[in-house]
Amino acid sequence: MTDKGRDKRRHPRRKVLKSAKAFINQGKSVYDCGVRDWSESGARLVFPDLTPIPRRFILRLSDGSDHHCEVVRADGPIVGVRFVGK
Repeated sequence: MTDKGRDKRRHPRRKVLKSAKAFINQGKSVYDCGVRDWSESGARLVFPDLTPIPRRFILRLSDGSDHHCEVVRADGPIVGVRFVGK
């Protein structure tokens, strides 16, 4: 038996469809994105284009909540992040 295809995340993900903004360079640059998956420890984001995203940035959801993020995976416009402290 192999683990291939098994979800190894510590926290379960749930599918969502939310709008958000990625704030980079101390808020000097802002990019719109969509949130497609969400868990207690991270999210899967989709940007409209190949957006140059740094390793760390702040994600602001449409409800106004901020989440400090670190990129763990990027595949074109799809970016996987984990939530980190400030």
